[in-house]
Amino acid sequence: MIEEKQPSTFKQEWEAKKLLKRSKKKAKKSLIDQGHSEKEATGMIKQAMKRIMTNKPERKASGRGR
Repeated sequence: MIEEKQPSTFKQEWEAKKLLKRSKKKAKKSLIDQGHSEKEATGMIKQAMKRIMTNKPERKASGRGR
């Protein structure tokens, strides 16, 4: 069965951006509360977003100390 991708409406895009912005703000606040500086928190969030956007699976460490 072939599914056609429906174009997202303006409202859906706006809600998605709003949700992303809110979650980034919440993450930054929690990192600052944990003792990180504002600059560190921003960098950590940017790294996490970059990792999510590339869709690369995280490398798992082998059990042999390598």
